[in-house]
Amino acid sequence: PIINDYDFSSFTPEFQIPVNGSEVVISTFLDVYLSNTTDEVCEISVVYGNQEDILWSHNLSDGPWGDFSGAELTLSLDQYIGEFVKLRFRSYGSSTSALWGWFLFNVNLTTYFDHELCAMDISGPTYLELNENGIWEVEVKNQGLNAENDFAVNLFSFKDDQHIASQTYNGSLSPGETGTVQITWSSNVASNTVLYAKIDAATDEFESNNKSKGSFLRVKPDLDYSVLFWDNDNGIESVVSPETGLLQQSHVGLTKALQASGVNFVYEVALPNNLEEFDIVITTMGNYCLS
Repeated sequence: PIINDYDFSSFTPEFQIPVNGSEVVISTFLDVYLSNTTDEVCEISVVYGNQEDILWSHNLSDGPWGDFSGAELTLSLDQYIGEFVKLRFRSYGSSTSALWGWFLFNVNLTTYFDHELCAMDISGPTYLELNENGIWEVEVKNQGLNAENDFAVNLFSFKDDQHIASQTYNGSLSPGETGTVQITWSSNVASNTVLYAKIDAATDEFESNNKSKGSFLRVKPDLDYSVLFWDNDNGIESVVSPETGLLQQSHVGLTKALQASGVNFVYEVALPNNLEEFDIVITTMGNYCLS
């Protein structure tokens, strides 16, 4: 429905601007039906106490802003250090018929801390034999204003949230610098799990980014078995790859998972006459044309 002489607003929860200042980064898309515009405006403002300051304004007559997946808009909040503020997203004007949609995908508040370490990445083997040592490399970035020294990085198993290994970063990590911590670990128990790293620094002022993403690991059992992978999918690309967003055949992701798990297998597109030599048979039947 069309509303004339409209004035719509939405507010964020109240938050305090850190002592080192801050920027707000907004991923947004403003879609406009240009032929219907008159005097409509979209604004972002900061509200503090009984005052309000406009940080950003866009006349709908200037057309859309951003793109369908969202474009980043960065606004400084440095002048409000120590203040408790809200952000106001407001659109007003003669008619809503020009405003096709204002999409806010993400709102991030960024700042500089005196001491702030971030777990950027973790990499290591995806499978190990029993009692075989694996080495995981954890990238840590110093996002604070001061150098960091001798902090610890702990390795955890997601399967039971168990702490399994630790390593200290020996040396000094300058502001803006990225360093690598190597952690060695082995297991005498066969399992599938995900390992993640967590920074342990007593001075760190922002702990929400101290935990890394997960890294899959399979500790292989001490068993002999043979696997047949029968690709019975007729060569049709019917599955969307979560990594690329492109269509692929269904066997691609399955064989990739087996390889990452260290599972050896025989790949066939025609079913062998004799299956007695195989302990496990895996097949795809996601898309088959009977004609």
